[in-house]
Amino acid sequence: MTSMTGTFRQALQTALASRATVSIRRTLIEVLAREPSKAEIAAANKAARRIAEEGDAVLISLLPNQAGPDAYVPTARGSERRASNYLTVDKKIIKDLPCRVELATEKWDAVIDEGMRSTQQMIESDPLPSRFLPGWKAEPRAEKRARLMAEAAEAS
Repeated sequence: MTSMTGTFRQALQTALASRATVSIRRTLIEVLAREPSKAEIAAANKAARRIAEEGDAVLISLLPNQAGPDAYVPTARGSERRASNYLTVDKKIIKDLPCRVELATEKWDAVIDEGMRSTQQMIESDPLPSRFLPGWKAEPRAEKRARLMAEAAEAS
């Protein structure tokens, strides 16, 4: 007997084989053919995190209008403005929305860093975002990881 997490992991990997961006919740609904329970949602999110930790995809939080035609759109009031978790291998989505990345391995660092640099350029060249985000600076993931490890070493 396979666990819920294992079953959902297989379902997510199968969905990723046919689509570049997969809604975790929508895939869960397709597998179960009903609205999932909180425990099932937690197991699916755990499976998605494992897939992202292995580097097979990036776990990203997107609004329905950012995720494309396969987006999960909740039916609750105001839910069109609520982000959901997705697994994606779509480099365009990752580059366009690098700040939305929840979990990614070093394999994806170059793509995310490229997105961060383009975001930095967009903020610097447009007066409106630069006014609302003063001092926002893109930090490459490798440098951030090294900085956090150094800070942790100093603290201990």
